Amino acid sequence: MDKNNSNSPLRKFFGAAEKVELALGGFCLATLFVVVLIGIVSRLLNINAAWYEETTRVFFLWMMWIGVGAGFNHSESSRVTVLVKSLPEFLQKICFVLYYVFCFILFGIIIWFGFRAAMQQAKMGEMGSALRIPMWLVGIAVPIGGIFGFIGTLNTLLFENWRLKTTAEELEMEEIAEQTKKQIAEEEAAERAGEGRTKR
Repeated sequence: MDKNNSNSPLRKFFGAAEKVELALGGFCLATLFVVVLIGIVSRLLNINAAWYEETTRVFFLWMMWIGVGAGFNHSESSRVTVLVKSLPEFLQKICFVLYYVFCFILFGIIIWFGFRAAMQQAKMGEMGSALRIPMWLVGIAVPIGGIFGFIGTLNTLLFENWRLKTTAEELEMEEIAEQTKKQIAEEEAAERAGEGRTKR
């Protein structure tokens, strides 16, 4: 599919999923930062704040699993092209297919067993020792990260599979070229607007 096709409902769905992912990851990172600061201040003032260690672990786990999913949105954490590009063309095509097969299998396993583990925690009524929150709220981060990873891989397969065939340097050059084109277009538009005012 065309990488520039951004008007389809499916592409909008992937865009919305990425926004939710970024919002969740940003919230976890910001909360983690605040909690760690509170922990540091508490220790300096010799105040007992046992809850902050468990809170740190909870938000770190959430941030980590959201980050795992986010890394597969545009094949950013999994795209290694140096070795693949050195292989014959038919082997490159096999690697291309295997990437998606293994990713979908991996995230399928993460989602399945992650949900099972979270439901088991809910049935057993596991609670956090300091926060006293249900532990399934922590465990559910695993399958949610898996779902985001699955969606991100599907997004790459349908709309951005060209990324797997492109090195990081080539991508950077493409981005620079696009930025330069935009800048030139803006400058030309500004010049035309200036000429129009002068003629008036």
